[in-house]
This record gives sequence, C-alpha cells and structure tokens, in this order.
Amino acid sequence: MKKILLTMLLLLVSCSTAPKPTPDWVDIQPASSDRWYGIGISRITKKSDYREVARNKATEEIGAQITTHLESSFELVQSEINLNYEEYSKLVITSRVNVSLPEVKIVDTFTEGERYYVLAQLIKEDYNRIIRLKKQKAVETALDYMTSAEQNLSIESFNYLNKALKEINPFIDFPLKAEFPKHSGKKVNLYSTIYILKQKLNNRFELTSDKTVLFTTIGIRKEHVFTVSCTDKLTEKPLSGIPLISAMPGNQISEKMITDENGKANFHLFKVMNKTSVQYIDIGIDIAEGDKESQINPTTVLVKVNAQSPNLFVSITEKNLNKRTQNPSVTPALKEFFVSTYGAEFVDSKHKSDYHISAKINTLAKGKTIIGGIDLFTTYADGTISVFDTKTEKELYQKSINNVRGVSFTSFEDAGRDALKKMVKKLDENVFQEIIMGLDSN
Repeated sequence: MKKILLTMLLLLVSCSTAPKPTPDWVDIQPASSDRWYGIGISRITKKSDYREVARNKATEEIGAQITTHLESSFELVQSEINLNYEEYSKLVITSRVNVSLPEVKIVDTFTEGERYYVLAQLIKEDYNRIIRLKKQKAVETALDYMTSAEQNLSIESFNYLNKALKEINPFIDFPLKAEFPKHSGKKVNLYSTIYILKQKLNNRFELTSDKTVLFTTIGIRKEHVFTVSCTDKLTEKPLSGIPLISAMPGNQISEKMITDENGKANFHLFKVMNKTSVQYIDIGIDIAEGDKESQINPTTVLVKVNAQSPNLFVSITEKNLNKRTQNPSVTPALKEFFVSTYGAEFVDSKHKSDYHISAKINTLAKGKTIIGGIDLFTTYADGTISVFDTKTEKELYQKSINNVRGVSFTSFEDAGRDALKKMVKKLDENVFQEIIMGLDSN
C-alpha cells in the first residue's frame, strides 16, 4: 500500500513540474484573414516590467501590419485626389493606429528560461467598427464646419474649412460622401467640395477703393491716404475684421490693415522710390491669415500710381581760391545724387521746380611748408548746402562742411582742387544720406 502511495506521489510531482510545451506561435507567426497577430518578446529581469515590454512589442507589431495595410490603400487613392503621399501618410497612419490599438487583446503568454513571450491579436471587424464610428463623427464635424464657413463669411471661413479637412484627412482612403448643404438631398464628395467651397467663398469677397489713381513725386515723402472697402457680393453687406495686404515693391506703403465695423481700411502710400512712372498698388484679401497653405488667388483691387520725377533748380557757386572753377567737383556730384536717388529732372528756372538747391563752395589757401626741400601747399575747402521746398520756401535741409584739407606739391590752386575732391567724398559718406533723411522728415 505504501509503495502504491509513493508511486502516485512521484507521478503527481512529475506531472506538476513538467515544462509547458512551446506553443506553435512562438516559432511560427499565426496568420488569419479576419485578425492581425503580434508577438512580443522580452528578457525577464527584476529591473523592468518585462510583461509590459513584451505587450508593447506585440502591439507595435500589429501596428506595423495596419501600416502596411494602409499604405496599400493610399496608393489606390493617391492619383484620385492628388494626394501628397509623404504629407498625409504619416498623419493618417499614426491616427488610425492610435485609434485601434486599445482594442488589442492578449491571447496567450509563454515563459522559457529568461524569455517572456506574448501573443496579441486585433480582430479586423473590431478595427473596422471603430474606424467607421470615427469616420462618421469626422464627417459630421466637417459638415458643421463647412456650414459655418458658408453661412458666416469671414476670414474665419477658411479656418473652418481647414478644420473640416483636418477632420476627414485620416479617412481619405474611404469613400467620403455626405449630404451638403444639409437637408439638400445632394450627396457630394467632401474632399473636393471643401476645395471648391474655398474658391467659392473667396469669390464672394469684393474690394473697392475710393481712389483709383494717385499722383506723387518719386523719392519725396508725400503721404497719400486711400480707403479700401470689403463687402460680400452675395449679401452686399460690409465685412469687418478682414485682413488686407498690399503689394508695391520698392516703395513705402502700409502693408497690412484690417477692415473696421464698416468694412473699411485706410492705406497709406508714404513714399515712392521706384522710378517707374506708372505703377500699381495691389490690395488683396490676406488669405494666409485664415489659410496658411492656401493656393487660392485672393480677391484684389488695383490703385494706379502716377509717379513723376521731381523738378530741381540748382543754384551752386563752386569756387577755388575765390575763382569759379572751370571743372567743378561738387556740383556734378550733387546732381548725380539727385538723379540716381530720385530720378530728378533739372529745370532752368526756380518757379518751375519742386525743390531748389542752394550751395556755396570755396577754398582758402592756408600755407606752404617745406618737406625734404620740396614745397607742400595746403588749402582748405568750406561749403554750405541747403535744400528748399520751392512752393513753401521752407528749408528742408541745411549742412555746412568745413575745413576739408587739400594738399599739393604744385600750387595752392592744385591743393584747392584736391580739397574739393575730398569734399565730394564727404558728401558720399555722410551728407547724401542726411539729405534723404531730411526730405523724409518733412
């Protein structure tokens, strides 16, 4: 009897300690048409949650299979909707995987030595059910955004349409048809309809200017104010809060304005530097404020600018040792500056001019020294330059340049010519920029 009991005890112990046979799925990846499987493996240590590590790896493997599935779907729709594959694939895959992974279930586990194995699965019908629910919610939200965009025209309309796109982008590999406008009975493709609606809303904006032509003088600061109005062509109501942007390259103009409660915005043309006689200010809806990725050509209005060259009368006395110079240095430098900067034209009488320039330049011999047995002549140049507004006789700029030293081994007269050339250099370095600032400030 004792032998029988001992034998049974030994059999019981041997059965209870027998190792669990290795499941087939450890060596061979399960395959099924109605579910995805993932296997995760981790090393058993006391320092880490090896079970969680293995579970995450199994889940990631399922996510990789969903990714492969989605990529094949994208290739089918890429040409249909002009899909930017790189741009949308990451967005959609990440969104789709994140939505479905909570449905992953652990099917089996296995331990072998220091290795821990996990078998996980995601039933495809569970996956499809979740995606259908998410897609339906996205479509309903997108329709709400589209309705708001169309019913309340503003720059926010484009934000609403972008939000609608953002809602449906994760589901572009699905047929996305819905009734729009709501209760119209008309089924439309949401993706293409949103882009069509963007252009349709853009076309509803109407811009007008209270001035169609401005007259100004090149290079001279003369502030011109004109008012741009924005209305809804459909309702004929003024649109407030609409960001407007101007374009007139190479000139000084207020670039961005926002329409007030009456749908109006005042723009300022401060100064024209471009020497083209006929130019245009292009004012448009700043679509980028509501749609930074928009490829829509915004509604615009043009204001013509007739820019004339300033007429200058020049009265310059340039002397060297109290004698008028036959080949002046300062006079041509001043004229060249006004031509290159303002496109100026010179007139022969003061009353025909917009501005007149008065300047008196002279040199004075200071002394002669002997250096190494050679005479060195020294002469200093002094001058005063003034710019006046002919109409008002207001002095816009005045500058005195004194003690410009010229030297020569030949004569005082030659030293005077050297001083006058150096005065031109001072004009280039400082005075010309000061003249520009002086005219701008008046």
